[in-house]
Amino acid sequence: MTLVSFLLPCFNSEAYLQQTLDSICAQSYTHWECITIDDGSTDGTLDILQAAAARDPRFIVISRENRGLISTLNEAIAVARGEWLARIDADDICTPDRLDKQLARLIETGADVCGAWVRFIGDRSGVWQTQSSDGAIKAGLLFNSTLAHPTVMLRASLVKDQGYDAAALHAEDYALWCRLAKNGAIFTGVAEVLLEYRCHAGQITQSKKEQLRATAQKIRLDYASHALPLPLQPVASEFAELAEPGRILTVIECRSLFTIYLQLAQLWPESRAALGEVWLDTLQRTQGISMGMLMDSLVIKTKLPIPIAEKNKWRKQLLRMLVSDRVWQRLKR
Repeated sequence: MTLVSFLLPCFNSEAYLQQTLDSICAQSYTHWECITIDDGSTDGTLDILQAAAARDPRFIVISRENRGLISTLNEAIAVARGEWLARIDADDICTPDRLDKQLARLIETGADVCGAWVRFIGDRSGVWQTQSSDGAIKAGLLFNSTLAHPTVMLRASLVKDQGYDAAALHAEDYALWCRLAKNGAIFTGVAEVLLEYRCHAGQITQSKKEQLRATAQKIRLDYASHALPLPLQPVASEFAELAEPGRILTVIECRSLFTIYLQLAQLWPESRAALGEVWLDTLQRTQGISMGMLMDSLVIKTKLPIPIAEKNKWRKQLLRMLVSDRVWQRLKR
């Protein structure tokens, strides 16, 4: 049986850590080890980890001073002995069949990296249905991370020599997926919920969000310069700026992106699955839309169908166009 190494960084994680450890122990695929690193916690995290290791030698516990997430992940990668690495965070819960299903998908597709859907728990609800084909995942990276980091299983040999980029603070996963994509790695995903992702206050402070946005924008521009088909390379810089998920757009900018999306779908057919969701998000972050955007939206909707999970979002945007942005904002209040 192939050895799988869980990478579990921990910092002041005592509140939910035991549930995470229990979900790892409950895996139907039993040939795993779990590299747990206590990153200088000041609560009971280390005690919980040591108790788990005393019960099950598959848990390897390392404890030292605080060095941050990226350094901790790279240390865990260096220690891991498995052919495959499985990420998980210390407040998440994976389903008992997670390893079995991801390994089966990796073998079936011959891929190097595998994600999965997540169900949000805690302060948020719903399911994040991430893309599951190589082309759609790589196309989605033109905009943001298309993989839920704690769900990912990847081939250890891809990151043993060079792990997470220390310069990509708070966007280390996005930087890694883009680098692997540029290097020719094959991506896949399991179109099922295999992890419950806990959302709670204080996960990302406002200062971290601003730093994340700046870092991600550099990654996005570099990736767009590599991944966009040759005919679209002249607009790579403009595209990367407008594609930033937090950017508020004008109607002119929205139409410009719609044109690029349609060209991209024609030049890169595998991108269609991702673009069907992306164009609707683009419309959502556009100010001042009204009936004038209706025809543009209906045209692109015909050529790039919306995922079933996004139908409710489309109804809201349709109503927004019909009544105009000004009236829509009043209705929301």
